[in-house]
Amino acid sequence: MATPPTSVSTLDRYQLRLPVFEGPLDVLLRLIEREQLEISEVSLISVFDQFVTFLQTLDSPPVVVAEFLAVAGRLSLLKSRALLPKPQMLVEEPDEFDLVQQLEEYRVVKAAADVLAGRQRDGSGIFGRGDGIASPNPAPPQFAPQSPTSLANAVGRWLTRFPVQPTVMASRSTVSLRVMIGRISAAFDERRRVSFEEIVGSCSCRQEVGVAFLAVLILLRRQAVRASQAEIFGAILLQRSQAPRDYPVETLQIERQLLDGRQ
Repeated sequence: MATPPTSVSTLDRYQLRLPVFEGPLDVLLRLIEREQLEISEVSLISVFDQFVTFLQTLDSPPVVVAEFLAVAGRLSLLKSRALLPKPQMLVEEPDEFDLVQQLEEYRVVKAAADVLAGRQRDGSGIFGRGDGIASPNPAPPQFAPQSPTSLANAVGRWLTRFPVQPTVMASRSTVSLRVMIGRISAAFDERRRVSFEEIVGSCSCRQEVGVAFLAVLILLRRQAVRASQAEIFGAILLQRSQAPRDYPVETLQIERQLLDGRQ
């Protein structure tokens, strides 16, 4: 009997090709977090453009868009830290811990999906005996294919069995990517040039800084704005472009899906 093909996550088929790295997106994040690769050497615009090209080859991209945004949000946060001046005293905030915890939960769910897929492959070639012959060992459980969302919900239900100490945290609303793009665009109505430091300076938390960074990347990719930097680690100035680039309808639809994923 032929062996069924190995189940591979859709995001695993997204292979980056950068001057300093070639491989899956989650491997790039792992190398940067372990300080084996400098985030300043990675062009997030190239990562974004290659992912949009990859989405055009898929029939139903919403699930892979959610996986990409989880990793891209972490990369944007690391990139913004590398570009912004480091304060003398850095106080750890709960929202950063939540983001790291979400990424860790994503890795756990992904590993669980691989294990379940392996069990399904191992049991696909097993046939049950007749009723007249007793089986010495029970048959291995069979698992139907599940989506990442179903697995995440199952893990969430399993975690609710353990008591959690109640914590009191201040509620904080995060600005959506669409609203952030509108906020940055409105800044050019009053001034010809706006510095990147001013944009992130108006953010109330680090997660909002990451959203602002993604918004600037989208505006740069659209060529709606231009960025200039007089020296390395110097001030980044943004200026509205006089001739925005025209995009095909398919590309704009994919970009709209990314914006809706950050709501």
